Amino acid sequence: MLVVDESVDALEHVRRKSTAPNIFYLLGSLDVLPLMDASVDELVATSILGPDATIECFRVLRPGGMVALTTRDEDPTGHALNLNPSEIERLFIAAGFDAVSVAAARNRLVVAARKP
Repeated sequence: MLVVDESVDALEHVRRKSTAPNIFYLLGSLDVLPLMDASVDELVATSILGPDATIECFRVLRPGGMVALTTRDEDPTGHALNLNPSEIERLFIAAGFDAVSVAAARNRLVVAARKP
């Protein structure tokens, strides 16, 4: 499992709470993942969803791999895509994912998707 976040503090918090031996942490953005194609089984992120994030997630996941992320539903800085849940779902489907679900919860969107 790979956990990606742009915040050292957030990654450290997850690392302290996690006991599984197969979790790897990456400080960075979902838009540019410095990983080989089809090299990750599961990807978890709490991140701003940028324009290339879904394509990058699809690229690094192995077939059958899952991505789960939470993102703000609006970004006042303009860095993220300000999309509603159905638009986010279409973005993941367009990248090649199936079994996509998007739910809104407390100013955040929770996304889960599978690479066929």
